[in-house]
Amino acid sequence: MSDQIKVPLVPECASCIISSLKILVPLLSPDFKEQAEYFASAFKTVSEGYANGLEPVQLSIRIYRALYNRAGVHDPYSEIKRISTEAALKVLPIIEEKIAGLDGLAGFNACLVAAITGNVIDFNTAGHEPDLERLAETFDDISMMGLAVDDSEHLWNTLNMKKGRLLYIGDNAGEVILDIPLLRLIRSMGWSITFIVKGKPMVNDATIDDVRGTEIENLTEIADSGAWAIGVPINFVGDEFLKIVSDSDLVISKGQANIETFPEIQKRTNVETYYITRAKCPHISQAVTAKKGDNVVYRQPRPAS
Repeated sequence: MSDQIKVPLVPECASCIISSLKILVPLLSPDFKEQAEYFASAFKTVSEGYANGLEPVQLSIRIYRALYNRAGVHDPYSEIKRISTEAALKVLPIIEEKIAGLDGLAGFNACLVAAITGNVIDFNTAGHEPDLERLAETFDDISMMGLAVDDSEHLWNTLNMKKGRLLYIGDNAGEVILDIPLLRLIRSMGWSITFIVKGKPMVNDATIDDVRGTEIENLTEIADSGAWAIGVPINFVGDEFLKIVSDSDLVISKGQANIETFPEIQKRTNVETYYITRAKCPHISQAVTAKKGDNVVYRQPRPAS
């Protein structure tokens, strides 16, 4: 296991970033001329990013923030997020039935599968198209596939051996609904949970509005990262978020963007972290010893002092 997770800027990042804009740009304007201008602006920023050696996530943030500002929009993915949440709420009882009757490590693993199923709800990875009508089948598929990177038993033992403050870094709208079985179980084991959402809408990431009125409010204390960004890059998050991390005994981090951004914070705060994701980008996958398409529960222990 590597001491540090790193996701470099590689040539394929450029095509992936631009391809992801095929969803955003039509949400900004129906006018083809304006769409072309948005793409031209993005191409220019990509070129500058490569010239300056930006990390992939920093480059994506720069592009998305510029386009949001240029178009004067606040939450262009709001309808996608609404539909995603409805789909997740619809399938949650079906998944809960599949989990019911399982206990111990088997039940815990089923809750992890539900959380990874939620991570399929991703509208910002080129080549990945989530099928919101197949979430129950996706749960079954992931259950059959199992975990290619599997630190789940270590996480289970850690949760059982001690109690404390757990920080759960959420990811996408809709996805967070399928985190509920895992949150319930961890809460029942005696842990207090702080659930992190974005400080301001970015792509289809969950904000406070996307969890308000859900069971997550009853299971956790909800806080935001303070960031208008993809993931939780240390140069964008708020001081309050950094204090919450420092005060936590354990972190569970969902999704690919957090794999790219949280390790720098982990290194500063010295907190054991588990990354849970469906690997969709080959380069991010490689950073956690996985390959594209793998299901991942990856432990990053406290950095060596």
